[in-house]
Amino acid sequence: MPVAPDVEIAYRALDRGSATVESYYDEYVGAMDMVEKALRAKEEGFDAIVINCFMNPMMEGLRELLDIPVVGAGEAAVHMASMLGDNFSIIDPGPPHQTYSHRVAAAAGLLHKLRSVRYLNLGVAGLGQDFETVLGLIVEEAVKAVEEDGAHVIVFGCTGMRRYAERLAEEMEKYGVPVVEPITAAVNVAEILVRLRLRQSKVSYPKPPEKKRVF
Repeated sequence: MPVAPDVEIAYRALDRGSATVESYYDEYVGAMDMVEKALRAKEEGFDAIVINCFMNPMMEGLRELLDIPVVGAGEAAVHMASMLGDNFSIIDPGPPHQTYSHRVAAAAGLLHKLRSVRYLNLGVAGLGQDFETVLGLIVEEAVKAVEEDGAHVIVFGCTGMRRYAERLAEEMEKYGVPVVEPITAAVNVAEILVRLRLRQSKVSYPKPPEKKRVF
């Protein structure tokens, strides 16, 4: 992943939660483990938290809880795409007619720039199938997004698609269309925020009031 030499990245997988996050229920199942690991990372001296999921699970809650930057992969990706072109299309691994990608764009205030969502109908686990087969599906949908939908930028709708980013970018060069891969976007946004000494507004994300909570 392209980051500066002085950047340390530590990956923390959840011990409790769903195998993949493909619904709001999946988000809630892993929520408290995310909180525990984020608090531990802060105690260990890490400068930022990156959420390795396009759906940005627990992003708002962690921003309230912590005083270090919290960056969601989906939010970072669609904002980056918005800076690169007049509009963007998302390649979503899920079945047709799911609305999670639309909701990520809407939550970021960018639904008006979302040209289309193209679905692979594989699910997150299906992204691990034969590389060339999955890449072929991704390229096919990306080309349709550009030629049929008029997309100016392509965004991957899952961080599990990262291994296909370089090859798709090569395919999209002939169209002049950039490809935004969400976890790479999020890590680099987090690095910039740390270097600029910026964090989420505590007016927007105030610390939760002290009270009894039972988990």
